[in-house]
Amino acid sequence: MNSIAIKLGTILVILFMVLIIFIESVLYFLFIRFYTDDIIGEQTRRTHSYASVLSDHFEPSTIGHVVRIESETNNLLLILDESGAIQGASDGISDVSPDYLSQLINHSSTNHGPVLASDWKNEPFFITESLVTIDEKTIGRVVMFSPTETIRTATKTIRSTFTGVALMVLVTGAIIILLVSGKIVQPLLRMIRITQRISEGKHDWELQTHGSDEIAQLSHAINRMSANIQFYKQQRRQFLADISHELRTPLTYMIGYSKVLLNGLVSKEDDQKRYLNLLYTQSMQLQRLVQDLFELANIEQGSFTLALGRTSIDKILQNSLGLMADSIQQTGITLRYSPSQIPLYVEGDERRLQQVIVNLLENARKYTPNDGAISISTYEEDVYCVIEITDTGIGIPAEDLIHIWERLYRVDKSRSRATGGMGLGLAICKEIVDLHQGHIQVESMKGIGTTFRVRLPMG
Repeated sequence: MNSIAIKLGTILVILFMVLIIFIESVLYFLFIRFYTDDIIGEQTRRTHSYASVLSDHFEPSTIGHVVRIESETNNLLLILDESGAIQGASDGISDVSPDYLSQLINHSSTNHGPVLASDWKNEPFFITESLVTIDEKTIGRVVMFSPTETIRTATKTIRSTFTGVALMVLVTGAIIILLVSGKIVQPLLRMIRITQRISEGKHDWELQTHGSDEIAQLSHAINRMSANIQFYKQQRRQFLADISHELRTPLTYMIGYSKVLLNGLVSKEDDQKRYLNLLYTQSMQLQRLVQDLFELANIEQGSFTLALGRTSIDKILQNSLGLMADSIQQTGITLRYSPSQIPLYVEGDERRLQQVIVNLLENARKYTPNDGAISISTYEEDVYCVIEITDTGIGIPAEDLIHIWERLYRVDKSRSRATGGMGLGLAICKEIVDLHQGHIQVESMKGIGTTFRVRLPMG
């Protein structure tokens, strides 16, 4: 009974049954109403017609003629004079109960309308009457009896027919509904089993989808969810392995050099300074790694906030170049800056946008040879301010372009961490630009160079 197919089928069958009963009740009521109205209306009209004829000729021959006319029908006719004496009657009147007939004859006409009996459930006849008058004086009455057995038989037939139809429709509808609900429920049951396997970490399956209805869309969504979960699990494992390796490398250097210095194995002051410088370099690298991880964690948790304000792009570039120009030019790399002819402003966090530019310049410096060049330009394009940083470095292979925004991903795996970085800078750049409702793109050709293009909404 806990099956959704049974619950759904039961609810639909009940609703279907209620609808059938309602429709049949309305049809039954309308049939009875129109049928009785039609019989009584026709009977009243005929009674008035006979009374009108007798008003002109209230004599035995006319009365006999009227009685003979009505004898061709199932109706009974009774013609009375003003005192209630029977002047003419159909042959079947003798079958009517004498008490019933006496009560009808002796009733006061002024207290009744043309219809004397219309209760077909409890009365044996529909009874109508019409007064025979001459010069507004009543000289007789015409009373007509129409058997109600006909309508009772018709209603029994209708009820039996409705009951049979209702049962047939109910059974057929129940079968159809259960089959249809089964078709809907079976895919849902498969999805339940699949999601249970997902929760157990098993992804060795794929839901078969057909069509484009809601069930198929849900199947597609579950397949995508499973693929994404599997991908993120692999990414997490790889991320933890890479982080462990990145942390272990500077720690190994720091422990090794510090032991050498503590044990007094280095006596020359120049060697001691060199070792201390190496310790400082490794500790700074470790600090940058921890800071980058901290910022990425804040971004994922939604606690990474921006101090937004109207900011000059030229100011951001000038500050970034002030931090990076010396280290770039010391390597022999030519640095060029071509600002926009008109001032450009964005609604952004000046410090975070400067972080993006510094990371991109640092990335360009590391992968550009000493005789190369780095060019920076800014310009307006549609409703965006564009910052373009181009280098003449080693370039990025096409198969690596889609991965450079991933954490700890490095294009050249053979480069040392001192020169190759830790693979977090570009991931942070993308997150910061996305938070500014902007876009960051890259174009590169191996051996020719790379261009990073940052688009930020104008402020």
